[in-house]
Amino acid sequence: MTLNTFIAVVCVVVAIMLTIAHIRFFFGEEAHKQQGELFHQPPHDEAAPVSAGDTLRTRRRDNAADLRILRKQIIVGAALTLVVVIPILIHTFAPHCPLGPLVDPWWQAVLITPVMFYSGYPVHVDGWSSLADRRPNMNTLASIGTIAAYAYGLLICFAAGLFPAGMRMSYFAIVGIVITLMLLARLVSDLYLPQQPAFPLQLWVDRFSFVFVPVVIMIALWTFVAWLLFGRQPALPMALLTAISVLIIACPCALGWAATLAAVFANENAGRHGLQIHSLGSLQIARHLTDVLFAQEAASRCQEDIRRLQQAGVSTSVIDADAVDDVLATVDSMRKLTVSLGQRPVVAFVGDGPTDERIRHAVNITLEVDTAKKNEARGHADVIVDSRSTVAVSDLRNLSHAMMANIRENLVWTFAFNIIGIPIAAGVLYPFTSWLLDPSFAAIAMILSSLCVLVNSLRMRRYNPERTQ
Repeated sequence: MTLNTFIAVVCVVVAIMLTIAHIRFFFGEEAHKQQGELFHQPPHDEAAPVSAGDTLRTRRRDNAADLRILRKQIIVGAALTLVVVIPILIHTFAPHCPLGPLVDPWWQAVLITPVMFYSGYPVHVDGWSSLADRRPNMNTLASIGTIAAYAYGLLICFAAGLFPAGMRMSYFAIVGIVITLMLLARLVSDLYLPQQPAFPLQLWVDRFSFVFVPVVIMIALWTFVAWLLFGRQPALPMALLTAISVLIIACPCALGWAATLAAVFANENAGRHGLQIHSLGSLQIARHLTDVLFAQEAASRCQEDIRRLQQAGVSTSVIDADAVDDVLATVDSMRKLTVSLGQRPVVAFVGDGPTDERIRHAVNITLEVDTAKKNEARGHADVIVDSRSTVAVSDLRNLSHAMMANIRENLVWTFAFNIIGIPIAAGVLYPFTSWLLDPSFAAIAMILSSLCVLVNSLRMRRYNPERTQ
């Protein structure tokens, strides 16, 4: 057995062992148990000391100190990344322009190191702690990808002679771009969705990440092994580059924006139409409304709303909100009837004053018409309705439909780039076209997917909820 054959066998055996361990670690019984605990985490203690890592680890409540640190990290990351990226762009389009040290790898390393370790600190802390807890997320991919790109850049700085001439480009700019985008996604979420209990859709995204991230890591591993075994010599640099490309293009920064931006603009739209959303969960499930109860007082002015709901197949009832026992009995009978028809009941209650606690617990969504009365209970409802709005429930339902459709479109944009880009980054086209996806293009694809999500989400600002579904 020759030395090369022996090395190849060792590489394959090690990769197989890592794959088995990987599957057991992320998809075994213990992993399912630990992942289930994610949805029962206690809220962040605002009195506790704050560190930079808290800016991404806090997943339940907004914290002013966290936001201040996060803003500083973004400013540092964005500023230093631009100083690195702009000369690269100039050099790309005007290669003869004298830029001197501005495109030197050492200069880029100096600028990006603070981005990597200061701005990127929360990404790395959250990514690796989630990995250790068998709950990998987007930050896990971002951390692994940026560490690999940063390490490759340092190799170029210290040992460029070991790499072929065409592989001596450092990828420090990618580190800055990925980290800055990840932090921006978190800032948008914290600024516009503060004090919200865990947004149900974001929990769905987290569950998806539990599967997506480990699969991508395995693809990157086997991409590295395949190029190391079958790639042209020197095979190691090409194996590193292709594995990094897979990690970078798979890093779904846009996934962090997909639900958040749609919810942000849907919430803004709701405000313009007289709906103050206190629970984004209500905006998510309102599209499934099966039954709506109107208090006798708010019903006289909601006839158009009732007509629209009935036209859409939603059952409506007018009840005396003061007779709480009768309301609870009505809710119970509505639920039983809906279940008997093979549907999952989603019940809303619309009142013109503070809603009794028992009613709030019995229904899925509570809407309270703002009659300008001063009371301590105001704000307990999921949605506060402007007294001038006469079609509040219909508007809420239509906004819910539109927001969820927008999120689905965002997810298509996000994964279209991933599904197409990951195999190309791994090199499936190389045997036929001799073409590989450079990590820089992987970063550009990641940016484009984020822009597509942003542009698509902006459509929610112009959506008119008064049109029928």
